[in-house]
Amino acid sequence: MNWNSLLLRSTMGFIILFFLGYLVPGLSALTITHLIIVSLLLAFLSTVGENIIIADTRAKKSILLLVVSAVTVYFYAWVIVGTRLPVVSVLLTTALITLLDHLFTAQNENSVTVEEE
Repeated sequence: MNWNSLLLRSTMGFIILFFLGYLVPGLSALTITHLIIVSLLLAFLSTVGENIIIADTRAKKSILLLVVSAVTVYFYAWVIVGTRLPVVSVLLTTALITLLDHLFTAQNENSVTVEEE
């Protein structure tokens, strides 16, 4: 299991969900405790999913992260919190999480290749 990826995704998930809770309708129902739990849950499930499915390219990892985080946020809010979030809000949030994860992963891979040369 890649602990750096897990930590990065959970931190990004929390920050994005926290700030978009003020801007996007429906996400304000998630309290700080719920945000911590859902961000850790989506990071854990996406990291485990990468290991099970063996996502070897960045595109596969990004698609898997998008799907897992969308399902996690939507069903967590629906089952645990009791709020049905708008699908557009969930997709916007998870797309932002996926985009930032993709950019950080690309930056880390580029820095590793530059150091090796």
